[in-house]
Amino acid sequence: MSVFEYFRVYEIIVILYGLSLICYFYDFVQRDRKANQLAFWLLLVVWILQTIFLFTKIYITSTLPVFNLAEGLYFYAWLILLVSIVINYFYKVDFIVFVINLVGFMMMMGFLVSNTIQSDTLFSGQFIGELLLAHIVLAFIAYTLFTLSFAFSALYIVQFYLLKKKKWPQLLRRIGSLGQLDNLSFLMMILATPVLLIALILGVSWAYTTDDLFYWIDAKTVGSFVVLIVYCVILYLRVSKKIVGKNIALFNAIAFSILLLNYIFVSLFTNFHFL
Repeated sequence: MSVFEYFRVYEIIVILYGLSLICYFYDFVQRDRKANQLAFWLLLVVWILQTIFLFTKIYITSTLPVFNLAEGLYFYAWLILLVSIVINYFYKVDFIVFVINLVGFMMMMGFLVSNTIQSDTLFSGQFIGELLLAHIVLAFIAYTLFTLSFAFSALYIVQFYLLKKKKWPQLLRRIGSLGQLDNLSFLMMILATPVLLIALILGVSWAYTTDDLFYWIDAKTVGSFVVLIVYCVILYLRVSKKIVGKNIALFNAIAFSILLLNYIFVSLFTNFHFL
């Protein structure tokens, strides 16, 4: 297999791994067994691809490839994935499975970064560019979903006010029911949160492959993780504390304001590209 084909398969692994994480997160929040099953099968395909690479390397070198950073990270990611599959198959512990796979995904990205830095080829440079593109596209997808979530929350607040004041019954029918607006806002947030998390992981991975200095305390970097944490807190309040309705809609509006502040104004105080 050529270097180009190796990088293409690695990209497929990352895509499938990311989709699996999104499905596991959705299952964790919504307790959707279909999402769990889809995540499991995606993860199984990823593990099979990783296993093929691993045993091919063992066959070629006649030794276990764990003697440098890149090889060690790959073997670590493979083991984590194996443990995750076993736990998911025999035990239904959704949160632990999601966390384990998140760590495995980061180890896989660590392997790709180390491997890219070590193999200074045309395809590694192309891979770095595609990594940046994926980071930007996923971040914009997450921001779009958060925007839709805010829009449904705003409509919820408007609907709540109109019902309370008993005004404009024709407009009320066009806006939709409170329950529908609340559920749609929640759904958009569930989908957006893991997408943003994956985008940030890809962004950090890309940063370590470039010659630019990457600062964890950079304003845009900190702001991006603050946005992620804020939305995670809202999901926690919704799922664990059962806070729904107008209160969660107001929290969503505050979170969206923080997102806009991070995207527009914090960019003025950063020297590093980070969505």
